[in-house]
Amino acid sequence: MRIIGVSGSPRVGGNTDTILKEALMAAEEEGVEVGLIRICDYRLEPCNACSDCFNTKKCVIGDDCEKLYRELANADGVILGSPSYFQGVTAQMKIFIDRIGFLALARGRKDFADKVGGVIAVARRSGVASTCNQMLTFMTAVRMTVPGGGRAFAIAREKGEVMKDREGVESARYMGKMLARAVRAINNSPKD
Repeated sequence: MRIIGVSGSPRVGGNTDTILKEALMAAEEEGVEVGLIRICDYRLEPCNACSDCFNTKKCVIGDDCEKLYRELANADGVILGSPSYFQGVTAQMKIFIDRIGFLALARGRKDFADKVGGVIAVARRSGVASTCNQMLTFMTAVRMTVPGGGRAFAIAREKGEVMKDREGVESARYMGKMLARAVRAINNSPKD
C-alpha cells in the first residue's frame, strides 16, 4: 500500500513540502509506503484543449504527464498540497489538475475510483478554503474517495514557519493517519 504526496509549490523545501512530509510521515507510521512528488521537478505543459485524449486515451503533448499519471494510478492514496496564490492553487498545481484530470476523464475515471485522497493548503493569511476546494473538486471529479479529516491547512509565509502552526501540523498528521487507515480498509475489503 502506497500514498503519494504531490507538492504544487515552486519553492523547494518550502512550507508546502514541509507539511506534506509531516502528513506522509504520519501515514508511514501507520504502516504504508509513502513517496513525494514535486510537480516543479517535472516538465508539465498547460492543457491546450485539443480533446484528442478523448479519442486516443493519450495526451498529445510530449512532456511528463503520462509519467505523473502512472505514479498516481499505481498509488493507493494521494495527498495534494499547494500554497495559496491569490486565493487559489499555484499555476503548477492547476496545470497538474487540468492535465491529469482530463486524462482520467478520457480514460473513464476508472484509474482513480478506488483511491483515497486528501488535500493540504498553506497560506500567509487567507485563501486556504478556496485552495483546498480546488483540489477537492479535482479528487471528486476523478472519483477518488475523500474521508473525513481529508483536508488540512496551515498559516505560514517564510520557509519553515509552517512548523510554528502546531494546529496545522497536527491536522496534516491526522489526515495522513486517516488516509493510511482508509487505504488499508479499502485494500482489505472484498471486491465486487
